[in-house]
Amino acid sequence: MLEAATSPHLRSMTIAASDAIPWPVVVHASINSSFVTVGDVLTAVHNALHTLITEHEYQLALPPNIIVGNRYWSGMRRLSLLNGRHWWAGLSKSQEGPEIWNLHLQR
Repeated sequence: MLEAATSPHLRSMTIAASDAIPWPVVVHASINSSFVTVGDVLTAVHNALHTLITEHEYQLALPPNIIVGNRYWSGMRRLSLLNGRHWWAGLSKSQEGPEIWNLHLQR
């Protein structure tokens, strides 16, 4: 968990919004480290997925032309929007820059 998450080492990285997750996750090196560790990445992704969703995030996750009753989304966590893709399949470098990464999930 204390190993570097990237090579070369980074002080911060962003896991880009994608089809795996519709919001970016920013990961910073923990206070006692000069680089982002595997533990930092896992903690940041865990925290992001367990955040309560907003009405806007819920509406973005719905198929077009679906209308759901008021406040149905209240109390749901972002994890609920992954459509069964809960298995970590890794990270890959993005074409957007050295500090941008893509999260891959599978069923």
